[in-house]
Amino acid sequence: MKDKTEEKLIKGLQAFDRLEKSPPSRESFNLMINEIRQRQKRELIWFLVIAILIVSTTVLVLINEPVLYAASQLLFLMVAGIIMYVRKSRVKQHE
Repeated sequence: MKDKTEEKLIKGLQAFDRLEKSPPSRESFNLMINEIRQRQKRELIWFLVIAILIVSTTVLVLINEPVLYAASQLLFLMVAGIIMYVRKSRVKQHE
């Protein structure tokens, strides 16, 4: 078993050594950087839109229905507590 693993490892390393070792061209490097920046901009825009939506919804609910807001916060705390209790008990069972 060990001999087969060693042979596979040696063959893999030899194949890796035969790969072309030239660095990427400046143009392809700049293209990769531009693609990463564009993706980061899109992600930032989506994050801000969703964050503004969540904050505005929360503020509107708080202003119009403070009792509903308080009830939802209480419900969230109870659910979070139950989840934490269940996870903690599962960890204790596995120990």
